[in-house]
Amino acid sequence: MKSSAPLAVAGVLGCILIAGCFRTREANVPSPPATSYQVGSFELQESGSSQKIRGASVTPVFFQSAKIPTLLGRGFLPVDYGSGTQQVVMVSHRLWQKRFRGDPRIIGISIRVNGQAFTVIGIMPTTFNVPPGVDIWVPTAG
Repeated sequence: MKSSAPLAVAGVLGCILIAGCFRTREANVPSPPATSYQVGSFELQESGSSQKIRGASVTPVFFQSAKIPTLLGRGFLPVDYGSGTQQVVMVSHRLWQKRFRGDPRIIGISIRVNGQAFTVIGIMPTTFNVPPGVDIWVPTAG
């Protein structure tokens, strides 16, 4: 009978290497200019309950400089930054998993943020954590 110890060691080393790669990729996300976003507390309301979450109002420069594509859905379009348009929101992978159970059908649905309806247009990948701890991004004119 052969020992499976070498395979186990290889598996552990593979996990360590992969985890290191993810950290490296996150560290390589370009930092958008501080003037391109404003972090604040947002209230996510759903089915009679509400939850305070950290969010950011972002200008067009924010995602242009980050150069990170969405995991699902789309990013903000120039029209999304204008007044009088439908309000849209992008959510973090963390919030998508925690609050929406990773359901891809969240794209296109309406959620209530600060008492207003926002359409979810995109999910950001796990490697995007800018600014740190932010779970939603909303467009603002800049």
